[in-house]
Amino acid sequence: MQTREIPHGEWQLFFDDFGQRHRGMHVNVETIAEGDVRSELRDAPLVGIVVAKPKTGGEDWIEVIAGDSPDACATHAIPKPAHMWLAEEENGRAVALQIESTDGWATMIRFEPPREGLPPGFMLC
Repeated sequence: MQTREIPHGEWQLFFDDFGQRHRGMHVNVETIAEGDVRSELRDAPLVGIVVAKPKTGGEDWIEVIAGDSPDACATHAIPKPAHMWLAEEENGRAVALQIESTDGWATMIRFEPPREGLPPGFMLC
């Protein structure tokens, strides 16, 4: 497994490409700070990840969007992102994104293997 930091100036292009290649992969999103772990999104297909830039000059944020349909989407906002790392297998398959905020929170977006073609009753751990 390898980990690399994605420079802040490349986030928008990274998410444009990454979102296209990983759309539909199941994700789990957790936030972590001072030993507190919160599950934000669980086992939902990825719709996309975007960098939001407010027009009024406020802080950027990242929005993770996941769900089965446009009517059943959930989002998780990551305010004040400062650093982002991508963990991937040697074959290039994304395992996780870790985004650290200036407020001390870290958000972990874990990618699950595709579920298509699994036999009935087969579960991934």
